Amino acid sequence: MAEHAHAAELLCRNCGHPLTGAYCATCGQAEHDGHPPTFGHFLHDLLHEFLHVDGTIFRTLKALFFQPGKLTEEYWAGHIVAWVRPVRIFLIVVALHLLISTGVGPLNFQLVATKSPAGDLHLSVANGGQVPDMPKGNVPVTAEQHREFFEKFEKAYALIRYSSVLLFAVAAWVLYRRQQPYFINNLILGLHFYSFWYVLAMLASVLGRWHFGLNNLSLLAPIYLFLALRCLFHERWYVRLFKTLALYVFLLAVELGLALAAGWWSTRLVAH
Repeated sequence: MAEHAHAAELLCRNCGHPLTGAYCATCGQAEHDGHPPTFGHFLHDLLHEFLHVDGTIFRTLKALFFQPGKLTEEYWAGHIVAWVRPVRIFLIVVALHLLISTGVGPLNFQLVATKSPAGDLHLSVANGGQVPDMPKGNVPVTAEQHREFFEKFEKAYALIRYSSVLLFAVAAWVLYRRQQPYFINNLILGLHFYSFWYVLAMLASVLGRWHFGLNNLSLLAPIYLFLALRCLFHERWYVRLFKTLALYVFLLAVELGLALAAGWWSTRLVAH
């Protein structure tokens, strides 16, 4: 009986595999987890989890905001556990942007749906906090049409929003396929860049309520991209500048195209 009890104590309480140390080699659960908890164990776990999680988040945000390219460089080098994963950062930032920002995408596009004298719906787009110009002769749509349009727009845009990051990765791979031939690594760069870009958009949306000039804060993104490319690739500054501008102009066209595509689709649905 004693041998059986001793053997049971050497098994992981989570997966049942034999324990060879303080942590299970199969699932990672600590040896003391699953046993009747003591107050000391509880305090230890609470302190460990708070410092570990909070420290990881703080370290990741610091690198994202103040060290352009650092997170991507670390990921490429295989240093992953010490940082919040790029997909998680991106999804969290985009979700916060949806809650905080009044605009569309990382450029905070403002959309207005109007109706022409013939009764056709028309979509106007402006950047930042600017109010789109209404075509001459058009009138605002009814409150019901406005609600219906934006409900359909949000659904349509949600389906294509994330394709911009994939297109960034394609463009980055074309420009840097010799230095970085792996497509996924270029996608990681895109996730980090877009995370920062969406943060800028959130700040622009919030701070722009106090000062109109801050509505275009997200236009600082190419400077961040230039610095990130400097961290990741060793090339002459004017070559990097050209590639930065090429990438950014491409992304502007992508973001505008996605917004217009979702808007066009939504106006067709509302009109019918």
